[in-house]
Amino acid sequence: MNRRSLVITTIFTAALLMLSTIPLYANTMGSSDGYDLDALWARAQNTFDLAEHDAVLLLESRAVMIGPTGSHVTRVHRVVWIGTARGIRAHADLRIPYNSAASALTVKSLRTWRDNMWWPDESEISPTAVVETLPYAVARADDYTTMRETMLLHDGIELPCIMETTYEIETETAADGADGHWVFPQRDPAVVVELTVSIPSGESLLFSVGNGTPEPEIARVNATTTYEWRIENVEPLGLPVITTPAVYAPYVPWSTWSDWSALGRSIVSGFDAAAVLDDTLADTLESYVEHEPTYASKTRAIAAFVDECSRSIHYSSRHWAFSPRPASRTWDTAYGHGLDRAVLASALFRRAGLKAQPAYRSNPTVDIDIGIPGLSRFGEIGIRVSGDMVDMFYDPSNGTLTDAPVAFEGRVAWNPGSGEAPFLAPVLNDSDRSSRLELILTVEPGENDTWKGTGFLDADGLFCPHGEMTGLDGEALALLGKVAGSVLPGSKVTAFNPEVFESGRVMVGFDFEMPALEPDAHDRVVFVLGDPTGGIADKLSPDVHLYHEHRGSPVVLPGKMTQRVRLRIKTGDKTIVHIPEAREIDNKVGHFSVRSNNDGGWVTVDRKLTVFVPVVGAEAWPDLRALLLEEADTVLMK
Repeated sequence: MNRRSLVITTIFTAALLMLSTIPLYANTMGSSDGYDLDALWARAQNTFDLAEHDAVLLLESRAVMIGPTGSHVTRVHRVVWIGTARGIRAHADLRIPYNSAASALTVKSLRTWRDNMWWPDESEISPTAVVETLPYAVARADDYTTMRETMLLHDGIELPCIMETTYEIETETAADGADGHWVFPQRDPAVVVELTVSIPSGESLLFSVGNGTPEPEIARVNATTTYEWRIENVEPLGLPVITTPAVYAPYVPWSTWSDWSALGRSIVSGFDAAAVLDDTLADTLESYVEHEPTYASKTRAIAAFVDECSRSIHYSSRHWAFSPRPASRTWDTAYGHGLDRAVLASALFRRAGLKAQPAYRSNPTVDIDIGIPGLSRFGEIGIRVSGDMVDMFYDPSNGTLTDAPVAFEGRVAWNPGSGEAPFLAPVLNDSDRSSRLELILTVEPGENDTWKGTGFLDADGLFCPHGEMTGLDGEALALLGKVAGSVLPGSKVTAFNPEVFESGRVMVGFDFEMPALEPDAHDRVVFVLGDPTGGIADKLSPDVHLYHEHRGSPVVLPGKMTQRVRLRIKTGDKTIVHIPEAREIDNKVGHFSVRSNNDGGWVTVDRKLTVFVPVVGAEAWPDLRALLLEEADTVLMK
């Protein structure tokens, strides 16, 4: 080797040695807001089997920063690995709601890691990635068009990839406090899930932890105190995701309200100031209810009037929780979300001589820590209407009236104007009894192949139909017709006579008729015994689907329930071809049985279903499903 070659070789070797000591920054994601993204990604790969998931969250962070004037900033930081098209649908296009009249959205980062690089660059936000939209629900409600649902669209998606999203919503509010409710498990598994709440030093933060949530780490820096809750290697929420995951998942409710009275005053002051009628609306009301003979009929007439004069806008009213529109404005515009319709209805109820107060209730079976004041754990606002022989709960979103004791039964209820904390409303039945529905139908041949019969309905607690039957316009007859027709299709109730008619229990007898039954291909008359309207099937939450053989989340039921349907058929000159065979199911969730006999010219079929576990864990879903899958029975006569 000559001297020239030796020099070149030596330089090349030295260069290789130098390059080997330089980190390959182009192949690392780096850090973001103090989080080592490469370390999070390595942990995700070591902790979760990526082949089993549509997506894995490397980071799900929610930070709420409350300023000394009450304004607050909510910062969301999410980093997620996506492996399937379903993961793209869940995470690539985000819809961020906020009210632009009081809030401002700032997007901090919106980028995708692919081909070993970030796209676009960290300092850039693609001009096509932030799209401001108007929610469809308020498109024809001009007073609400400050509401925005900004779409954050991640450009350049390919599978697999990692996406980062960071945004802040700053809200100015005149309210004296704030509250929130955070559930740690997400739809997908997560390496790190955290919540931080920062408040000015010297102020108090009320909070509690549930279902295994750790106590917070508390840091005091300058004039700010920060509370941080953090859980790592979080398994996903089971599917289908239920509306109340805090029933079983780790969660934190927090609040800066000093107590329930302070929160109540903020709600009621704005509510009462808005719930005032002008002269025109007052005169219209007088003409509408002047011929109603009772306060109960006035209550129903006003509920119907609100439905007629104001279109319901089905959008969360929480964005306007402390600033409802005046009742006259809702009347003038002929639309309103739940809060504004509640204000209008209350003004009308009060003018008619009734007491009408804002009321909140929890979801069934949800335990609310009453030491933490806040609205985030309650449903939408309602109105409790009371007066002479009247105690009703009015739901302004759908315009329905329900007996107040039944509407609140077994739930945490709160009246903001009472100055008191929420309370657990009593169960109307004895504590050792389930809500019960018993229906007895007796059928015998009528004229021209028709059938006639009598029925008896005994229902209490959750099944009690008192509110639906109360009224002067045939409500009771209509309800009984639905019940009888759901069990024996075509049935028409002709008369009824109540034995007990109370808010917690109804016992009523009735007469009904059935049209002639068309024979089947074998010249047989078929009676099909179906599920009664208002029974257990109607009390199931929308996430319960019997076609799911397995599920990963619990089923939350409104309480213990028993349903019994008994059918007696007089055979006359008919020959019995088939009656249901006796069968029985007993498991950890409940009991089902069917008994039948053919004796003395009568066929009797007796079906009974009991579910005695209010929260059915995912592992017990097959037991509940087995009970609910029992098909309708048939009786064949020829």
